[in-house]
Amino acid sequence: MLVVATVIGGSPSGTDLGYGALAGLAGLAGVAMLYRGLASGAMSLVAPITGVVAVVVPIVVGVGGGERPAVLQYAGIVAAVVAVALLSVGGTRSARLSRGTLLLALGAGLGFGLFYVAIARTSMGAELWPLVAARGASVAVLLAVCATTRRIPSFGAANPLVILGAGVFDVSANALYLLAVHGGLLSIVAVLVSLYPVSTVLCSMVVLGERLRAPQVAGVGAALVAVVLITAG
Repeated sequence: MLVVATVIGGSPSGTDLGYGALAGLAGLAGVAMLYRGLASGAMSLVAPITGVVAVVVPIVVGVGGGERPAVLQYAGIVAAVVAVALLSVGGTRSARLSRGTLLLALGAGLGFGLFYVAIARTSMGAELWPLVAARGASVAVLLAVCATTRRIPSFGAANPLVILGAGVFDVSANALYLLAVHGGLLSIVAVLVSLYPVSTVLCSMVVLGERLRAPQVAGVGAALVAVVLITAG
């Protein structure tokens, strides 16, 4: 991202870099709390809560800040929230949600939502430099945690190329979001971005041979309806 940002150029202000760093820290906190929540065994409850909160936060901030989507787009937003919840449903076994796990799920959603909002606050003239600040802040914190806990990061049994590829896709998606949110309403762009579980579900079918459960099928349908309504508005 540093190399790409240098090639593209841009003139970021201190505010742009500050919002970028805030986004990186919020995203890092969101991921950490999400993984901790999922590890509690309540995946089928943690994932939907996180997804819904993450999409509601930018909607509230955008509309509260004066954005006024069209009537059809409001309907699409509602459909998108329903889609995120349905697509994120995990296994069929029963799960109990403790108070601590609930707070982790809410915190993770808030972290992801704040990432969307903070990136949207940057200026177009900054180009991709806010993402450099975001990655710089998150990596610096992770290195500090590793140094404090004296734990050396490792790939474990995973293929390093897969992990590196995931990182490339991740920052690329962040860059596309930044470009999109600078050309549209936060309350609309963030909603469309939050429908990413559709691709995850479809990839699980194609790559892993998994079968969709009824809620996920309904979620895919709701996501398609949401996209049509939002774009039609």
